[in-house]
Parts: sequence; C-alpha cells; structure tokens
Amino acid sequence: MKKTFGVLLIATAVAISFYSFSTGNRGKKTPVAIKYTCLPCGAGCDTMVYDKPGTCSHCNMKLIDRSTIVHKNIQPGQLCSLDNKKIIFLDVRTAEEFNGTAEDKFGAIKNAINIQYKDKEIIVYCSHSHRSPRASYMLTQNGFKHVTNMLGGMSVWKDLVKKHDCNERLYQWQ
Repeated sequence: MKKTFGVLLIATAVAISFYSFSTGNRGKKTPVAIKYTCLPCGAGCDTMVYDKPGTCSHCNMKLIDRSTIVHKNIQPGQLCSLDNKKIIFLDVRTAEEFNGTAEDKFGAIKNAINIQYKDKEIIVYCSHSHRSPRASYMLTQNGFKHVTNMLGGMSVWKDLVKKHDCNERLYQWQ
C-alpha cells in the first residue's frame, strides 16, 4: 500500500509539473512596454513615440505615458455639424486674446467660456492649437470625459470654415 501511495504521489507530481510546463504563462498577464510621447503641445512632435521617459527633443515638454492621452481632436470646420447647444466651448487663450484686445485678433467662438463642467462635451481651443492640446490633456487627467481639441486654433478659422450659417451661429468677429 505504501508503494502504491508513493507511485500515486510521484505520478501526481509529474502530472502537475507537466501541466505547469505545458501551459507556460497562460492566465498570467505579460507586462506591456510603456510607450511615451510628449505632453500634448500642438506641434508635430505630439505623434512621436519614445521607449523611455524623459524630455521631448523638439519642444522640451515632459514625455508621458501615451495611453494617458485620451482626448480627441477636431478640425474647425467640423464644429459646424455639431449641436452647439449641447457643447461647451472652452477658450484657453489669454484674457487679452479672448476679449479681442491683443495685437493679433483671430475672433472667437460665440458663447465660449472658461468655466469647467465635467458632464458636458468640451471643445478646447486657443490661437494656434499650441495651448489647447495641453489643456485638453490636463482636463482628461482631471476627470473630464468628453474633451475635444480644435486643431489649428482660431488663427485658421476664417480659412477653414466657409459655411455662412456656421459662421453666423458660432463665430464672433473681434
């Protein structure tokens, strides 16, 4: 009986060892390499990917985990197809730019504000889309779920938005 028990014990150990060896890492999560990109700055380097943290060689922004960038981007002309009654336009320009008292006057989107709402869609823009990508990133990192950055900023609005009804509804001359 001792011999049978010993054989059974050895057979069980061999079976467990064989099963563990044959299944490999099944069921275990393999670590995924983190990919880094610069903190959104609105320049072409936003799409460059790095294998380790550091500083972007183009804009000197901190490199961050690419998976943390979750905001969308939108072209100015695409705003015309949206229902502006369900959207908050967040202007992140300086007070002078927003009020039209800065040297460069690019206009503004009607009814744009700078008050933060976490439960509504937020379209973020600035003069040239250099500050707004960073603001979009910061908003998504702070609990805002529906954030979209307007590409090009107000400096390209007149060239890209040709629909009169859209300009009447959204654009404010300064």
